Amino acid sequence: MKIVFFFLGMISLTQLAWAQPTQPEHTKKTHVDSAGRYYQQAALPVLLFVAPSAEAKPVQLKSADGKPIFLEGHGVHTLRHHDVVTNSVDAYYLYADGIAPVTSIQLTDSLAQTNLKTLFKNKVAVSLKATDEMSGVEAIYYSVNSSAYQPYQPIVLGEGNYSYYYYSVDKTGNAEKPQVQTFKVDASAPKTFHNIVGISSQKVISTASTIYLTATDSMGGVAQTFYKIDKEKFKLYPGGNIAFQQLTDGEHTLTYYSVDNVGHKEAEKSVSFYFDKTAPIMSADVLGDKFLVGERVYFSGRTKLKLTAIDNKSGIKEVMYSMNNEPYQTYADPFYLPNRSGIHNVRYYAIDNTNNKANDNFAQSIGVIYLDLTGPALAHSFTGPTFVKADTVLVSQQTKITLTATDPESGLKKIAYSFDNDQNETPYTNKPLEVKRHGLHTLTIFGYDNVNNKNMKSVIFFSDSHGPEIHERFTVAAGAEGKYPSYTNIYLSATDAEVGAGEIWYTVNGGKSQLYAAPIKGFDKNKHYTLKIKALDLLGNVSEKTVEFKTDRY
Repeated sequence: MKIVFFFLGMISLTQLAWAQPTQPEHTKKTHVDSAGRYYQQAALPVLLFVAPSAEAKPVQLKSADGKPIFLEGHGVHTLRHHDVVTNSVDAYYLYADGIAPVTSIQLTDSLAQTNLKTLFKNKVAVSLKATDEMSGVEAIYYSVNSSAYQPYQPIVLGEGNYSYYYYSVDKTGNAEKPQVQTFKVDASAPKTFHNIVGISSQKVISTASTIYLTATDSMGGVAQTFYKIDKEKFKLYPGGNIAFQQLTDGEHTLTYYSVDNVGHKEAEKSVSFYFDKTAPIMSADVLGDKFLVGERVYFSGRTKLKLTAIDNKSGIKEVMYSMNNEPYQTYADPFYLPNRSGIHNVRYYAIDNTNNKANDNFAQSIGVIYLDLTGPALAHSFTGPTFVKADTVLVSQQTKITLTATDPESGLKKIAYSFDNDQNETPYTNKPLEVKRHGLHTLTIFGYDNVNNKNMKSVIFFSDSHGPEIHERFTVAAGAEGKYPSYTNIYLSATDAEVGAGEIWYTVNGGKSQLYAAPIKGFDKNKHYTLKIKALDLLGNVSEKTVEFKTDRY
C-alpha cells in the first residue's frame, strides 16, 4: 500500500509593536511553490495525515504522547520511509523557514545621484528591494512619516523632511524588523530680504542709514548670498552692513540673491533708493545697557529706546513705532521693552509735514532685540584640603577657591568678589583665591553679564590655620631634682578645636621620625633627652613642640 503524507501547519499570530508607525500583524503559515516544495514557518508544528490514495480521505497519525512534531529550527528537514522488502528509502522534504527577508533601500535624487545621503535636491525617488533565502519574499511594506504601512510601490517625494520606514514579509509569515531612513528634500530656492535702517520719506537714505541682507532656507540651508549696486559685478555678501557711503548722490539700485546648499539659485531681487546726504533721517538710540553679537542686540531691563527723526525740508509730523508686530502707535518718549526675557522686534517710521511716509519696503527696524533680564549663574569650587562639619566647610591655608559663571543669553562680562562684607568688589582674574586668615569668612561672588545684569552669591566657610594642641604625660612623676625614673613611659596626645587631630610624629634626641602609636619608653639612666613632637590635624595643619627632660640614676 502506498502511503501519502499530508503536512498541515497550525496557525499562530504574532505582532511586533512599534511606537510610530505600528507594524501590522503577519500570520505564520505554510507555502507550496510551483515545484511542489513545501515550506512552513519554523515555529509551527507538523501534523501527519495518511491515506492509501490521493483521492481517499486522509487520517491523522497520532504520536505516542499525542503531541505534534516541532522541527529543529530553520533549514531543510527530511521524513524517511525504509522499505525492508526492497531495501529502498523514500524521502520527503520539509522546508522550515525561520529567517525574515532582508530589504535594501535606494534613494535617487534629481541629479541621478544614488546614495544614502540625508539632503537631496528637488525630489528623490525611493525604491526598495528584498531578498529571502528560503520561501521567498511575499510582500514589501513602507510608511512615510509614520503613516499606516501600505504595500510597496516606488514613489517620488518632493520637498520636505522624511522618515521612511520599510520592511518585508516572506511567504511563511516571517516579518523583518522595520528599518528607517531619514532624509530631507530641498526643492525650493532660498529667500533673501534687504534691511535698510535709517530711511526717511520717498525712499531716501542718508549717511546714517545702514543696509544689510538676511537669507533663509527652510531645508538645505543658505550656502552663499551675492549682491551688487547698480552695474557693478556681483560679489559675495560677507555679512554685516553693505558699504554704500562712497556712492554719489542720486538714484541707485541694490540687486541680490542667494544660493542654497543643493545649488538652488534664487531669482534676483532689487530695491531702488535715493542716496542723499541731506535727506531726512531717523535713528534709534539706545539709552542704557546694550551688547551686540552678530545681528542680535541684547538689552537689559533698564534699557530704553529713543527714536529720533530729522527732516531738513518740511520737518517731522509724527513718529510711529510697533512692538513685536503689534499695531503701530505714536512715539512720544523713550520707552522700555516688555518686561519679558527673549526676542523682541521694534519697527518704526516717520511722517513729515507734507504727509510723505516711508514706503512699506523701507519701514525701519532695529533688528532682532533680545531682552536679557537675568544675571549669570554663579558657582565655586574648593581645590585642596577640605573638611565638612555640620553645614560648614572648613579649609586650610593651602586650599584654593575657584570661581566660575555662565550666562546663556548676552554672555558673561566679568566676575568679582569680596570677603567678609567688604563693600569693595575685587575683579576675579581666573586665579584661584586663597584665604590665610584664621576664622569664619563670608565670600560674596558677583557676576555681571554683557548688559550689566548682576547676580550675587554668598559662601560661608571657615579657614583653619591652627595646628592641634600637643599634650605629653609622664607615667611617673619627676623626683626632687626634676629628673624622671628611666622606667617612665610618655603618652602623647593632641586636640584640635576645629576638625580634630590626626597623626602624631616624634623624634628622640634627633633620631628617626616615628609615627606615635604606643607609649614611648626604654630610656637610659642618667641621660638628657630632647623629644620633638609634631602633630597634624585633619586639614594638614601642623604644630610642633619640644620637650626636654633628664632621667635619674635608677
